[in-house]
Amino acid sequence: MTNSGNTDNSDKTTPTSGDLAVGELSKRTGVTTATINYYVRIGVLPPPRKTSQTRALYPADFENRINKIKELQAAGLNLKGIKQVVNGDPSSPLASAMPVDRTNSSTAQSTTSGPISISDFLSQSGLDDDLYDNLIAAGLIRRPRTGPDGAPAHDRRDLSAARAFARLTSAGIDYPLLERHTEYNPLSKAEALFLAEHLSSATRVTPTTQPVNLVAAFDAIRRYLRALQLDEAYPDWRNPQS
Repeated sequence: MTNSGNTDNSDKTTPTSGDLAVGELSKRTGVTTATINYYVRIGVLPPPRKTSQTRALYPADFENRINKIKELQAAGLNLKGIKQVVNGDPSSPLASAMPVDRTNSSTAQSTTSGPISISDFLSQSGLDDDLYDNLIAAGLIRRPRTGPDGAPAHDRRDLSAARAFARLTSAGIDYPLLERHTEYNPLSKAEALFLAEHLSSATRVTPTTQPVNLVAAFDAIRRYLRALQLDEAYPDWRNPQS
């Protein structure tokens, strides 16, 4: 297949000022060079800086851009919607509807969207080996799947949950209480089925009513209603503890 305008990986010229050749960008993000060039052609990524007829250099921030694209794809957004999120106004309805993981943002930015080895998973989540094993055994974190290299690996959703468990334990919450989350699996399933009912009932498709945005809206409603109940059960939860 001919890739019009694609870069030539055989060119060994060293990029300057942090720019990346397409081969290096592909290696860092786990996205093929053909896919990167496709993103450029359809406008999901801006054009790179051409240095010759067959070679271009990509700014270093393209690594974060591509990882964001992968994250949005994993959340269920199509490329048309992703184009609006990545290149659009951050204050647009579509962008503001996207869920944001604010947990340890500096670490999250440095974490790739691809498979995460178990050793990296433990270091990035803050879980110790025993707690990790217990959470896996209880089904509170999914067992690692086989990554592209054949080694066991987790994904970013697993990592987000693991960080949440680590934060709870850092507050002095013991594992037996954490394990009781398994008691609420029927509630989680019921809520998932209720969410699926919302998604299947949606009849108007717009950039702001993509499934991923409806999930974010549903989650916002559930958090709000849960907070109202918490206000009654534990009124001081909003007050800082000394």
